[in-house]
Amino acid sequence: MATNKWSIIFLLAMIASLATSVLATSIAGKSFIVGDDKGWTLNVDYQAWANGKKFCVGDELVFKYPVGKHNVLSVNETSFQKCIISPTSEPLSTGEDLITLDTPGKKFFICAIGKHCELGGLKLCIDVLPQSKPPGPPATGKEIMQCIIPPPDANQALISGYDIVTVETPGKECFICGIGKHCELGMKLCVNVHPAPVPASPLLQGTRKLATTKNLGSK
Repeated sequence: MATNKWSIIFLLAMIASLATSVLATSIAGKSFIVGDDKGWTLNVDYQAWANGKKFCVGDELVFKYPVGKHNVLSVNETSFQKCIISPTSEPLSTGEDLITLDTPGKKFFICAIGKHCELGGLKLCIDVLPQSKPPGPPATGKEIMQCIIPPPDANQALISGYDIVTVETPGKECFICGIGKHCELGMKLCVNVHPAPVPASPLLQGTRKLATTKNLGSK
């Protein structure tokens, strides 16, 4: 049983590794450089820059600017509209600030230096969409050949990135990736699980008489 278990883990790890290298672009979040080539600076219409872009949970914003000239502060809507800067705020100031969008909803960013927000228009508002639905549940039996995804409430898909499946019963076990066309492109696995070997009976183990140092010395 242990051999079967580790074999499954090894095979799934290989598939996960291949999926990461081949499909990373389609699965991973996007990275947006705010302002593109202009970066984070004065007198740029950042709402026009954001228009038409789709921001989702897991995406990243990168604010690029000369160190010391600007900074980045995440604020609420009121502070965004009125360019209010709290004296206790701690803006980012590395010159290449990376912000991961962790939750859906509106996000507001301003520059907290001088009048950059109020007069220079150095502010950005974006609407972050929820992350796409998790992968569909794993398939069994003939479904793997046809890449049939069971209904969402049939099983729970594994999405940790390091999924361990314990093989508990003999027979055929099949696995697929439930994202998009990944299964149809070959991301599927089917293995044949054999019963665990039957351990030797304790009665048989005790029938052999072992030699001892005392017996060896008496000859």
